[in-house]
Amino acid sequence: MRYKDTQNALRAGHRQFIFTASPGLPVDVLEWGPSWVRFKDAYNTYPISTNMKMFSMMVEGIYTEKSPDASGQ
Repeated sequence: MRYKDTQNALRAGHRQFIFTASPGLPVDVLEWGPSWVRFKDAYNTYPISTNMKMFSMMVEGIYTEKSPDASGQ
């Protein structure tokens, strides 16, 4: 994602992103500021802190859960 897109998504209230290293699992943002992010992923026990630019390079987009089909299949 681009730096500004990441900041705008965080401002809009999004807290889960698609992690480049594990596309099927979300990254949860715990805290953030204008230039830093603290997040947790499925592979690390402890939260990770990094700058916004590095975090933007590590995520592909906003994570959304897929709902089951209405057809019931």
